[in-house]
Parts: sequence; structure tokens; C-alpha cells
Amino acid sequence: ACFLHQETAMATHSTLVLCLVLLSLSCCFAFLPHPAAVLGKTVSPAAASCHRRSVLRLGMKESTSDVQKLQNAVDKEKDELAKLMGDAKLDVPAATELMSEKSTKKKASKPKEKSILPKPFEDPNSSSFPRSFRMCCEQAFLSCQAAMADGHKLIEVEFPPLPLSAIEGDAIGADAVLRAQLSHAEDVARFFAADGKKTAIVFSDIVERNRFIEDVSFSQKKGETFIRYSALGGGFKGSLLERIWVQQEYVDDVQEQDDIFIVIGASCQELPDVRKFCEAAGDRPVILFNLKLQTLRGDLGLPAFPPKSLHYEWLSGAVPAYFMLPRTYSRSCPKPPFLINYSGCIFRTYPGKWQVLLEVPDEAEGGTKYDKVLLADKRPALSEVRELLAEELQLDAQDGTDEAGGKLFGIDLKTLRQGVVVKTWWEQDIEQAKFDTWRD
Repeated sequence: ACFLHQETAMATHSTLVLCLVLLSLSCCFAFLPHPAAVLGKTVSPAAASCHRRSVLRLGMKESTSDVQKLQNAVDKEKDELAKLMGDAKLDVPAATELMSEKSTKKKASKPKEKSILPKPFEDPNSSSFPRSFRMCCEQAFLSCQAAMADGHKLIEVEFPPLPLSAIEGDAIGADAVLRAQLSHAEDVARFFAADGKKTAIVFSDIVERNRFIEDVSFSQKKGETFIRYSALGGGFKGSLLERIWVQQEYVDDVQEQDDIFIVIGASCQELPDVRKFCEAAGDRPVILFNLKLQTLRGDLGLPAFPPKSLHYEWLSGAVPAYFMLPRTYSRSCPKPPFLINYSGCIFRTYPGKWQVLLEVPDEAEGGTKYDKVLLADKRPALSEVRELLAEELQLDAQDGTDEAGGKLFGIDLKTLRQGVVVKTWWEQDIEQAKFDTWRD
């Protein structure tokens, strides 16, 4: 097509140039003096005019003849080009039109952008254990989406925001943990945005929000439109000094355009504020994101802390849509190796059942993997998980407690190892709770 366009353009250009040259010569000849005037004779105006007309007609006739010859040559070249293209009868301008951008042929459509939404669970009861934080966020999104579809408004999401080795060490502070939780919450919010929903990430107070989100009113930083950063109780952007110099924007805790709320960083003393926030949110879902409710419940009822009724009346209604709680245990025995360390995990992806997993070596790929020990309809107590893992490893045979009469000073060894109280108060007082959702 490019070759054909170039040949046609060159021929047309040559024709125009030749026409201009001939026209210029004709005009020059038209204004030449009469031959008699050159010899010094007197020429009448009528004779001079007749002479110019004859010269001009002659020039036009010659130029027309040359143009016709050139046009014939161009047509001949077109026919030869058409033969080279394999169709001698095809008109060259028609061929160029078909090959140009103005062709009526339908252009190939652009490939659709790949969706970032993760694939749904094939079987929630057999969900694979996540091997990355990205996979945790994907599973958390799918679980929350399924819980919302079933009408749940108060949803719990729990997984370690950092590697266990980093969390258990003293080098990681509270700010690093909260920053990691914020990053995971933003990843989940991006999935909701791809699903057409706007998310508000809610901090425990406005001061903490302003520390992590630098978006004062005079700042040029623009955040993502599908995420709004809020705080319990609301407040003004910026610090006190910034509010003195520049009028700052007020941040509402709840706005009409918000579809989903993700609460992060709230402590046990701030749980009553979270409850008020849920009431203000109305029918919109609220996700309690990595609040460690398993630990916060243990502080309820202590002096200067909220009462236990907060769990009985409200917190028991939170459905654990995505739950991953790894635990490490150790057990001593009178036989070698004398001390046995083992690890396990409670794992659940909604609407699947509760899985009790045991960490074992992965001989195929190296490292470790998790094998399923139990699939339960109800959430097992932490002490029950520890004993289930010990039974799977057959640790009772190491200290002789599986045999009758396994006692020390007349006391059963199993009782000495477990203690008298083996469950927490919220695991024992099940009947006092208004809802049983927290363990379903």
C-alpha cells in the first residue's frame, strides 16, 4: 500500500509541475512583441491582440497535449501496478482506499483489560493455606464478599499483618504493625473498588489518621478516589499548627457515598466507639480488620476497660469471615527429645467450616505446609486446638498419659499439663451471649 501511494503521489506531482511550467511559458509567449514590432514597424493594437491570442492558444494546445500524454503514461503505470498486485482489473484508487485508514473494514477490537478480582473459591472447606500477604487479601475479599451476600453487616477479618518472626520480636513497633495493616486494608479496598464499591478506612482517632495520611488541605497530594480515610468520631485534617495557619477540611466519620467501612487499629477501650460507629453506618457493612478480637475480649471486664456485656450484646454478632490464627506450642516429656515444639493454625474462609491445621515438613517443595486435622462446624477453643494437634502427633505416648494410671503424686498428668481452667470466659459463657455468630 505504501509503494502504491508513493507511485501515485509522484505521478500526480510530476503532472502538476509540468502544467505550471507550460502555463508560465504560455504567459511569457503571450506578452512577446509582434514580429513586425521587432523590425521597427508600426503594429496596430488589433494586430498585436490577435498575435497574443494566437500565441496563447498555441501554448495551451501544446500544454494540453503534453498533459494528455503524461496522463496516459500514468494510467499505464497504474495498470502495471495493478497487475503486480494480482488483479489487473482492480482500480488503483479503489485499492488505495481499501488499504488506507479510511477503509470501511471493521478494525480489530482492543483486548479487554484483565480484571484484578481474584477467582472465587472452588470449595471453601478446602481453601489452600495462603503463602503470601497478597493471597491473604484475596481470600479476605472473597470471604467478606460472600458474607455480605448472605446479609452480614458486622464482619471480622483476622490474619497476621507481618511475619510471625517479626511480630514476636521486640524490634517491630506498633506503628510498623499499623502501617502494615493499612497497606493490607488498601489492597482489600482495591478489590472492592474493582467490584464497584467505595470503601472508607477508619482509624481509631483523627490524630492517628493524620499521622499516617498526609493530605492536609493545602497539600497537593491526591489520594485514590475509591478510598476515603476516616476516623472514629471525625475531626479536622492536619495538626494544630496547620489548623492555625490554614483552614483545614473536616473529615466526617460516615458519609453517604461510602459503601463499606474497614476499621483498623482500634484497641479494647475504643470498642464502644466502634459500636457507635456501626450504629451510625446503618445497613452498610463494617469490617473489623485485624483488631485481634481474640485478645481484646480477654481485657473486657477488667478495671478501666469496657464490661463483658459488650461481647454478649454486640461483639458476639460479628461473623468471622476470614480467620487465620497460627499458634506455636511446646511440650515436655520424660523421654528424648524431652522437649517437643509443634505448630498449628485455626483457619476459616466463609462460608466454609473451621479447619484445624498442623504444620508439617514439605518434602516436595521444601519448607513447611499445613495438613488438615479437623473440619468443624463450630469454632474450637484454643485449648482444644492444642490437644487436637497433640493427639495427631501422638504426644501422649511420649509421657505415658495415654495409659491408664498416668499420674504423678496421685494427680492425672493431663490435668497438670492443661490446668483446671482450659477455656476462656467467652468460650465458657456461650449461653449468655446474645448471638452465636462469632463461633458459627
